[in-house]
Amino acid sequence: MTKNIFLILTFFIFFSVHAQYEWTPAKVVLKNGSSFRGLVKFPLHSGGLISIGSTDFKYRKNRKSPRKKFGSDTVEEVIFGDEDFTTLHYVFVPIKKKKYVLMELVVRGKVNLYTRSVLKSHSMFNADPNFHSITTYYEDSQFYLKRNNEQIAKLISGPNSFGSFISRAKKYFSDCGKIVYYLENKLYNSNNLIELVDDYNLFCE
Repeated sequence: MTKNIFLILTFFIFFSVHAQYEWTPAKVVLKNGSSFRGLVKFPLHSGGLISIGSTDFKYRKNRKSPRKKFGSDTVEEVIFGDEDFTTLHYVFVPIKKKKYVLMELVVRGKVNLYTRSVLKSHSMFNADPNFHSITTYYEDSQFYLKRNNEQIAKLISGPNSFGSFISRAKKYFSDCGKIVYYLENKLYNSNNLIELVDDYNLFCE
């Protein structure tokens, strides 16, 4: 009985934490050139080996309006903020051949840098059979790189980015000797990824 209650509680907590972000003012720009403002709410994806979660986001004109769903087939970008102050630009980014997810566009250039928040979990186990495992959930960030001629974005940092950051970055930026040299001498790391991408876009052909 206790075990069943624990499983139900864990299930409830998971889906509570996995709930979508709150309704936020935004401007939605469609691929046909039209745009409109309203409230937008989009999901937080799982940070496991398989990215779980809807790729569509919800839109409503105001809090009393009916909800609509939009996806990568019609949306060019989502701009969060009000009429006078733009805060964040989000676009759909391909992470697999047929899967696009909304990510914040952090750096725009020859190489674009994107980021998204993902949901991770951590379980603690106890050898005592009278105690059950405890699972906690938290948010983490993934960062992706993509050139305009690339079909799929490259996960460069964050959950499931296997191997060392330096090795992944050297491979991705192998077309620029200066950046590779700086990486080998550890002048960049995952904490200054924005600076790395900015420098590549500025100094490398």
